[in-house]
Amino acid sequence: MTQQKVVFLITFDYEIFLGRNFGSPEAVLFEPTRRILDLCKQLNISTTFFPDVCSVWAHRNCGLDAYADAFETQLREIAQCGHDVGLHIHPHWLFSAYETGEWHLSTDRMYLSDLGFGTHPNSAGELVRRGIAYLNELLKPSNPQYECMAFRAAGLALQPKESELIRVLLESGIRIDSSIAKGLKLNMDTVSIDYSRIPKCATWYMSPETGIRCENAKGILEFPIASFQLGLPERVGFLVRRATSIGKLRGMTISRNSKQSRLSNLHSLIQENLRYLSGNPYYMLSCDTKGMNLELLLEGFDSYVGLHDDDVVYMAMINHPKLMFDEQIDLLGRFVERLTERFEGAICFQTFRQAMQSYPGQAA
Repeated sequence: MTQQKVVFLITFDYEIFLGRNFGSPEAVLFEPTRRILDLCKQLNISTTFFPDVCSVWAHRNCGLDAYADAFETQLREIAQCGHDVGLHIHPHWLFSAYETGEWHLSTDRMYLSDLGFGTHPNSAGELVRRGIAYLNELLKPSNPQYECMAFRAAGLALQPKESELIRVLLESGIRIDSSIAKGLKLNMDTVSIDYSRIPKCATWYMSPETGIRCENAKGILEFPIASFQLGLPERVGFLVRRATSIGKLRGMTISRNSKQSRLSNLHSLIQENLRYLSGNPYYMLSCDTKGMNLELLLEGFDSYVGLHDDDVVYMAMINHPKLMFDEQIDLLGRFVERLTERFEGAICFQTFRQAMQSYPGQAA
C-alpha cells in the first residue's frame, strides 16, 4: 500500500492577548516569536503567520507607536525569512479606548459578522480590504512576490453569516481560509461555532452559495486545522498536565462582560476549559495547548490523516507565540523532527502560498 503524503501547514496567530496582558508586548509577543523564528531556521521549515492587524491600527491611533513599530519590524523579518503572512482581524480593537495606561475593551463588535456587510468604513468588507492593502504595502518591499491571500477568522468564527463573509473574502481577493477545525463546537460568551457538519474531504472549496457545509467546484480553498478526539485515559492525563501548568500565563482571554474585570476574564478561562470535561470534545492540533505532549500530538496527527483517503492530505496546525514557553517551543521542535523521521520524505512543511501553488488544478 502506497503511503499517503502530507502537506503540513504550521501556523501562528500573531497577536497579544485580547483581554489582559500580564507583561510588555516584548515579553508577550516579540521575544517568543524570535525564538520561534530561530527554531524554524534550525529545522529548515517555512510557516505562516496570521497577524492581528487591528491591534496595530488601534495602538497607532492612540499614539502607542512603540508597539506598532516593533510589530511591523518583526513582520518584515518574518517575510524576509521566507514565511508567509495571512490576514487575521480582531475588530474590537478599533472600538476600544486607551485611558490611564490601560485598554478599555469594546466587546460588542468582536467578530466580522458584528460589523455588518454594508459599505460604511468599518464594515466587514472594508476592513478586510484595508487589512489586505496594509499587509501588501508593508511586506512587498521585504518580499516583492508577497501577496496577502490567506485568512483566519477571529476566534475561528466564520459563523454566523458564513455565506456573507465568504463572499466578502472572495471579492477582496482572499483565496485561502484556515478557520475551520472539523468537529469543533464552542458556545462561549465570546464565540459560538459549530463545525460538526462540514465536508469529509481533507480540503475543499467554499462559496457563498454552498457556505461551509458543502464543497463547491470553486471559491475559497479551505485548509482546515487538524482536529482529533482522545480516549478517556488520555483526556484525564491531559487535564492533569493542564492543571499543573496553569501558572504559565502571559495574559487572559477576553470576555463580553463590559467590566472586563479579572473575575470576568477568569470566568471566560474556566468556561473555555469546561469543554475538555464535557462529552468527548475535539482537540485542535497545537503545541501551545497546555496539557499536550508529544504522544498526544502524534496520536492526533495519525488519527486525522487516517480519516482521509486522499493521496495527499493537506492539514494545518494552529499555534500562538503568546502561549509558547520553553516547553511548547521544545515540543514543536521534537514534533517536527519526529514527523520528518517517521514519514521519510512523504511529508513536507509548506506555507499557504506554497500549498496553493501545489494544490491540484492550481497554477504554479
